[in-house]
Amino acid sequence: MRIAVLTDVHANLTALRAVLDDIRTHGPFQVVVSGGDQICGGPRPMETWDALESAGVTMLKGDTERDLEIGSFKAVPGRGLRRDLILAVFDWTMKRVPKDLREHSAALPETLRLQVDNGPALLLAHANGVNLQDFIWADTPANELERLIGPNPPALMVVGHIHAPLQLEYKTTTILRPGSVGLKYEPQWASVAHWAEVWWDKEQAAWAYRVHKVEWDHRLEIEAGRAVNYPGVRILPGYEAG
Repeated sequence: MRIAVLTDVHANLTALRAVLDDIRTHGPFQVVVSGGDQICGGPRPMETWDALESAGVTMLKGDTERDLEIGSFKAVPGRGLRRDLILAVFDWTMKRVPKDLREHSAALPETLRLQVDNGPALLLAHANGVNLQDFIWADTPANELERLIGPNPPALMVVGHIHAPLQLEYKTTTILRPGSVGLKYEPQWASVAHWAEVWWDKEQAAWAYRVHKVEWDHRLEIEAGRAVNYPGVRILPGYEAG
């Protein structure tokens, strides 16, 4: 079994198209999974949803899908322009995405658990194995990691939520965060999207993985944002680079 996993598209259609093209290049895959946060945080939520559906991608629920259904965004720390723009983007997305789609996206499954030949499990989730919001950091304490992996620990857990790549081991579980598709905060990754190729290695009787990096043109998404009066153009990846 071969699986492609992408996370945190955040309504960035340009980056998503680049990743889907790269996935097709490395295919075929039995399953392509998007690990939540599909349609909030960028200028093209509806187009992003349509592209994922057209590509046959299995979508999981993220915290932004939950927030769009209840109509309330999680607290944004601090003050200033960036905070104001993030809140404006949420309000803009609420108006842009119809209620039926907000409800449908909030009804997506939170996790996907896979096994091959009765072997150890692969768990795909947005943030962790137990909820949609708690973070896994490189220095998360062991007792907290154990809680966030959840009951029946998988051999491999692939998550998103935080947009930077991460790989760490805890007891019998490998935690992989490939990195986001559509939203990066680090300048060196402004125009880089990540996705993971995961497969069942029959000889080793174990899950194996490889992370892929894809370049995309941030200027196209900035132009698309301006065309629809998207309020978050200034915080799109690559904006400060021109």
